Amino acid sequence: MESELSNLALIIDAMHGVSMVTRAEVAAAALFVWDYFITIGMEVDLVWTSRWNSIKVLFLIQRYLPFIDTCILTLYRDLVPRGHDECTSFQKATGFLYITGFAVSELLLTMRVWAVWNRSKALGYLLPMAFIAVWVPAYVFMFFFANSLQFSKEPPLPGITGCFVIHASNLVIWCWTSLIIWNTITLILMLIPGWRAYKIGVNSTLSTIVYRDGTFYYIYLFILSVLNIVLAIAAAPTRRFVLTSMERCLHSMLATRVILHMRDHARRPQLEWVGGEFSTGAVEFATGGHISAVPQNIEADPMAFKMKPIH
Repeated sequence: MESELSNLALIIDAMHGVSMVTRAEVAAAALFVWDYFITIGMEVDLVWTSRWNSIKVLFLIQRYLPFIDTCILTLYRDLVPRGHDECTSFQKATGFLYITGFAVSELLLTMRVWAVWNRSKALGYLLPMAFIAVWVPAYVFMFFFANSLQFSKEPPLPGITGCFVIHASNLVIWCWTSLIIWNTITLILMLIPGWRAYKIGVNSTLSTIVYRDGTFYYIYLFILSVLNIVLAIAAAPTRRFVLTSMERCLHSMLATRVILHMRDHARRPQLEWVGGEFSTGAVEFATGGHISAVPQNIEADPMAFKMKPIH
């Protein structure tokens, strides 16, 4: 009798954990869709009408990938009864799409960092090598983590939907660690020129947005990544992914907003500065045209990074 009650308690606890994760994933998908409709107007103006280049491709990939890996795959997995093999396949696909989405967003924002450094030749070599050194291991850890997952062969009770994780390794913490490491690298590289600009008295709207958004972006994702690491270590297998989809969606949403805010202000002709001549360079997004100080002469492609010194 005690054994049956114990098993029943475990089943109820597992069902509660799966329910928590499912609700969190539905909330993440809803938040992502809501944010999409809020920002679609800016996207149409700043992205859709621009010419095609690598920046635009990266932006669109990271922008729309959550529709696949969260809104479709994750919810389809959670809302329909699944067996072990199906759950394993879905989890592997979702995991690798998540890592790809994170990496593409970070690559896009890394190009912003390179632009802030006036396309430094040294960083042009060092950043790609560092990116590979951080993100290739993340894919490797995701591969071994996905292979470690074990699911119940059938739902614990008839009519129950979703996948029930019964075993998961802690290797996923290294995926979150990779994200933290890369966010830290890019934040430091953003703050160095920001501090230099501050010391000489630069106070432009664009530079303020670049450094402010970059800092808040780092803080939000750092907190979520740490929480995901704690859950991966301390939580039961059925509860370990309760914040995964939320961070995935917020990562794409914040990266999108960072880029759109920069594009929006980069197309404005006036930059303000005080305390002397600003000769260290400002971020400008233009190809095949120029940004003039006269409003009616603005001609720029907002989907490419370009540095142009301001004297």
